[in-house]
Amino acid sequence: MAQKSSVWRRGARLLLQRKSALAGAVIMLLFTLIALLAPWISPHDPLKQDLNLVLQAPSATHLFGTDDFGRDILSRVIWGSRISLTVGLIAVGIGLIVGTTLGAIAGYKGGWLDYLILGVADTVWAFPEILLAIALVAILQPGLGSAMIALGIVTWPQYARVARGQFMALRNQDFVVAAKSLGARDLRLIWTHILPNALSPLIVLATMGMAGAILVEASLSFLGLGAQPPQPSWGAMLSAGRTFIYQAPWLTFIPGGAIMLTVLGFNLLGDALRDLLDPRHRT
Repeated sequence: MAQKSSVWRRGARLLLQRKSALAGAVIMLLFTLIALLAPWISPHDPLKQDLNLVLQAPSATHLFGTDDFGRDILSRVIWGSRISLTVGLIAVGIGLIVGTTLGAIAGYKGGWLDYLILGVADTVWAFPEILLAIALVAILQPGLGSAMIALGIVTWPQYARVARGQFMALRNQDFVVAAKSLGARDLRLIWTHILPNALSPLIVLATMGMAGAILVEASLSFLGLGAQPPQPSWGAMLSAGRTFIYQAPWLTFIPGGAIMLTVLGFNLLGDALRDLLDPRHRT
């Protein structure tokens, strides 16, 4: 309990001392609240079309203007936050669970299992992330579900490598050897003794991985491989707005700004978590 209180105190002190950490936390809290409260704070139906309001500039009625179908941009950005955060969470969750599991097996067992898992991870990692994601989505069929699965598949090697390194460093520590000598089975050693001590870098990596997942999802939607019309995805909004970049620049600048802020927030928060959880970065 005292250790948990110490972590919370360090976290509060870090937020107060570092403006970048505080900014990241505020940005992420803001977008999380927007995503959760979308049905109540959205001023208009994000899918409702009104051809009498096509490409209207920002005004009191439509704060962020309207698109080429007369739909309210603010409402679509609000609902788009749900898609981006959901895809990011599920994709990172898939990559984290698969990668940590395989990395734990490789790092703890070693031998031929280590070579096999590391070889598969290196093979996947050899492909550019966005190109492999595009290929997987094209095979699975374009859509949000396919995008989440593809992102999980292309990101698991990074979690596997970190988990493997942590387990290799911890498996010969005194507390693990002592538990093994007392008759603890491998599963108990991994789950109870090693994994809790290996989580810190994985949590930091997952936080920063959210930013990458949101960017890749936006890229896939921009190419028509992610969220399908009329879903209000930020990447799809960017793609639709490029035709009107000079006539109605708000169609691209506003969803692009939302992507930039969200990615910035996750990166700043990841830096703060690294400083909080990694003793080598504490001062």
